Amino acid sequence: MNRVGDRVLARLVPRTNASADASFWQYCYCTADWRKIYKLCHVVGGRTACGECSSVRYIGC
Repeated sequence: MNRVGDRVLARLVPRTNASADASFWQYCYCTADWRKIYKLCHVVGGRTACGECSSVRYIGC
């Protein structure tokens, strides 16, 4: 009886994965005037994609 219930539940409830959508900043390099350059990265559906290294943070390297 439990196996029938498991099969019915598997058809009704979609499968899920453990990956979550998120964004994060990734360090690229430091400039000559000691500013850190970052790029914005996104995780969507377990895949990661990053933009250009163009965002400047005025925090010392």
